[in-house]
Amino acid sequence: MATNTFTIELNGSQLILTLKSNAFNLFEQPANNLWTFDLEGRLVGMYVDQANYRRTLDNRFFKKTHVNISGEYFRSVKPVPFDIAFPLLQRGTNLLSRVRDRCPEPFQEIIAKITCMTPVALREQTRTFNEIYLPISILPPDQYMALVVQLTEGCNYNQCLFCNFYKDRPFRIKSVPELTDHLLAIKGFLGKAILLRRSVFLADANAIVTPQSRLVTALDAIHNHFPKLNDIYSFIDVFTGIKKSAADYSELAGRGLKRVYLGVESGNQELLRFLNKLQLTDNIIKLSENLKSGGIQLGIIFLAGIGGLRYAERHLRDSLELIKHLPLSEGDIVYVSEFHETNPEYRKKMESENIPLPDMFAIRQLSKQFKAELKAVVPKGVAVSIYDINQFFY
Repeated sequence: MATNTFTIELNGSQLILTLKSNAFNLFEQPANNLWTFDLEGRLVGMYVDQANYRRTLDNRFFKKTHVNISGEYFRSVKPVPFDIAFPLLQRGTNLLSRVRDRCPEPFQEIIAKITCMTPVALREQTRTFNEIYLPISILPPDQYMALVVQLTEGCNYNQCLFCNFYKDRPFRIKSVPELTDHLLAIKGFLGKAILLRRSVFLADANAIVTPQSRLVTALDAIHNHFPKLNDIYSFIDVFTGIKKSAADYSELAGRGLKRVYLGVESGNQELLRFLNKLQLTDNIIKLSENLKSGGIQLGIIFLAGIGGLRYAERHLRDSLELIKHLPLSEGDIVYVSEFHETNPEYRKKMESENIPLPDMFAIRQLSKQFKAELKAVVPKGVAVSIYDINQFFY
């Protein structure tokens, strides 16, 4: 579908309606308010009264702003209660209701869907979403517009001191019938909204731990249900990833597995022991070699600021040394994630060992140094980017 734009006057305002192949926009001038909807009529995000809001598929709303701390700008994300966010959404809905009959037929169809999104309808969608998914905690930044398929639930390791993402669920792998039901439910729930999704991400923490034959079957099933989403991505860990061979990864690459993301966190073994993530440098290197030999790209994640200033120098030095030994090439990504506490046990251990907790500003400085020095050692074509876990919405 080509982009279709229609402009209409309403009580001194100009409304610009844009129907795209995957979304619908309402732009109100001169107020400069903007609402974006998927093709099922669900709000994706809105910019109202000079404030930016995002909505998740389970109908949580967040306000995105920037905060200046000592000359550094930090992106802030705060939840907004439904009874505050919905009236902002309704302002756009009301505008569309008033002009619907004056619009061409394609616009009338999408406007009808949008105006059906009452609080009752949204609550029903929340219920349906929560029947399909467990909470989706995190994705890599380049996969924020991926379709999430929870082949696994939880984390098979789940012992890292700094992470609290999967403490609420036991680890399990969906059976073939469960996965089939999951895929059908996702298709039914998203409908035309699937057109906003660019790839598939296998959740939760490490779907690659799935036994090879079951994993191959799962990838085939995903392609059968979502044939237009060719590329598949996933997290991976060293503990189980090392058990698969280069031939295994080649087979997965042939089924569409494009890139996996490895939370290395640090190249310093002492810091990793402190964090209870006892992965060996040699295994990280071997896993990376197997993945690259199998034709799968790598996303490597380091945590800037973790362990505080006590570990900072060794953390950076050994992480840079590790990167030099990884077979990275064009298409790979190295992420620097500014550390945010999610597990209270981390703070307890830092305090018990009298290690000062760095503030946001200090972590930002460590992150900038980490990023600059990584850029100096990664091969040409390897991206080095910041990973802000607070910016993820699904």
